[in-house]
Amino acid sequence: MRMLVVGAAGLVGRSILGLESPHERIGLDRQALDVTHQADVRRAVRHHRPDVVFYCAGATDVDLTERDPAAARAVNSEGARFVAEGAREARALVVYVSSDYVFDGEKKSPYVETDSPRPLSAYGKSKLEGERYVREAAPDGFLIVRSAWLYGEGKGFPDFVRRQIEANVELRCVSDQVGSPTWAVDLAQALVALCERRLTGFFHFVNRGEAAWLDVARAVAELSGAEGLEVSSLTRDALGRPAPRPRYSVLDPSKFERAMGAPVRPWREALRSYLLQGGSRCAF
Repeated sequence: MRMLVVGAAGLVGRSILGLESPHERIGLDRQALDVTHQADVRRAVRHHRPDVVFYCAGATDVDLTERDPAAARAVNSEGARFVAEGAREARALVVYVSSDYVFDGEKKSPYVETDSPRPLSAYGKSKLEGERYVREAAPDGFLIVRSAWLYGEGKGFPDFVRRQIEANVELRCVSDQVGSPTWAVDLAQALVALCERRLTGFFHFVNRGEAAWLDVARAVAELSGAEGLEVSSLTRDALGRPAPRPRYSVLDPSKFERAMGAPVRPWREALRSYLLQGGSRCAF
């Protein structure tokens, strides 16, 4: 299977390209392909003749997006549409990586694929619009996978915490926002596994369980050998960020587990594998 990864320099794109896999993979980063140029996108997809196109490009700075929603829409929404149109013409499956931020956080239990989205932020709205564009552009060949709280390869909250620990900086972390910490490598393996089984439609993939940012920070401190480090809590309001965030955005990966016939590993186990570099990979 020939896989084209658009957004190859991003966290998810790098993780897909870095997998041990028999599939041919071609990566296009921002320098190689500007996803906001429709003609260039369609030409690139046509040239590489992929079986699968992963759309991993994205404007992911939630607060910056709140200040400049048009720039985020150009990548998260319009770029996704251009790639989906190109995939349709090439008769390729298009895979769009979406976000837990399409939900408002008012639910009291993990979100499933059939729950109604209601994004609070400009970022969440741009991702939801991207989902819609992909569905409309490639109705018979799309796969939309929502994930959350991604980290890996030196990017994300766990590495921020490690840098704070190394600098001996006091840690204060949000305790009233709960989500699903997820290692990007596990997500990459899940995306490829879904494509290998030729599955389409909507799926949620996250590492199992739920945590506040405070819980993740304490887990990182423990795994980094800083168990005695004091990590204090603060609220989302006290942090004063421009973009609203869902209070509870835990995703339920049960549909994915049924499709694979295997459980998704817990977030603490995945975090341990990432931080210790040498722990086991997930089974997919």
